[in-house]
Amino acid sequence: MQKSVVVQEDNPEEVLNYVNQNRGMLWERIETFKQTLAGFDEAITHKCGEEQSEECKQTYPIKEHLEGGLYTRQMFIPKGHIIISMIHKQQHPSFLLEGKVSYLTDSGELVTIEAPHIIFTQIGTQRVLYMHEDTKWCCVYKTDAKTFTEAEADVYTEDYKTLPASVIKKEKLLCQD
Repeated sequence: MQKSVVVQEDNPEEVLNYVNQNRGMLWERIETFKQTLAGFDEAITHKCGEEQSEECKQTYPIKEHLEGGLYTRQMFIPKGHIIISMIHKQQHPSFLLEGKVSYLTDSGELVTIEAPHIIFTQIGTQRVLYMHEDTKWCCVYKTDAKTFTEAEADVYTEDYKTLPASVIKKEKLLCQD
């Protein structure tokens, strides 16, 4: 489930670093953070493979394209918002087309980037992002899906336990370091 909330914070990096204060694997810490965000009235959620709500469509418009085995997904995210992505089931390129964003890497490091910027997302990645500016983010995935909702369900998951065992084992080893 993608979660988002608007942050009225002088130092949004402190909010992102909060995720790393909990013990356990990053996915588990992100889940705890999602539960915290869910308590805010203005939080907007979206579940993988389901139609977006009207509120989600208006706040985070998505342009999608599905052709030749590729699913392209471009999302607009307003300044001041925090987004928690779904968990990625495949490697793929992500493109910051416009804006400035701080996000947690797979190892929990806080990084700030400005457009234009390319990130190569790995299997199992779940992003926690803060938008310093209005942002356009685009991802490209491989899929044989025929509809956008099928494509979304093909490339994302809500539960890290559905990922390949090798990906989970690697994260557990990182957690023990």
